Amino acid sequence: DFFVDFLNINLVSYVRLASLALPLLKESSGHILVVSSFMGKMPWPTVSHHVSAKFGLEGFFSSLRVELMKAQQDVSVTLAVRGVIGTPNLYQTVQNEELLKAASPIDETALAIIRGGATRAREIYYPFYTWLLVKIYPLLPQQMDYIITRIS
Repeated sequence: DFFVDFLNINLVSYVRLASLALPLLKESSGHILVVSSFMGKMPWPTVSHHVSAKFGLEGFFSSLRVELMKAQQDVSVTLAVRGVIGTPNLYQTVQNEELLKAASPIDETALAIIRGGATRAREIYYPFYTWLLVKIYPLLPQQMDYIITRIS
């Protein structure tokens, strides 16, 4: 089943790897960096499988962060919330010109993620519009749903 396979690759594998690495991370005061997207914080049509995996990453790793804090373990967790990235696949599959214009360069995105991990930031948002989208959505959910259905 496509959905189960997708979740196994894009959610369960992250959880398993983190769980296996956790004893060593605790010994070394390590760090977990999870690359996610704004789709882990708000809905998006036609990619519910992707959105489900990203919401799962957000929930699991945010909870793990708090569990580690409560246990006074010096292991930090950074969630990298990225926007649309200008990958070759994006340009081959997406027809929306406005969405393609908003795509961030791969190298700039990678650098922002590395910086966030190096500073052990709680969350990083790149590009800036991802922060704006994620913060506005809970305040104006109906309006944002309407906008999302128009631009997707």
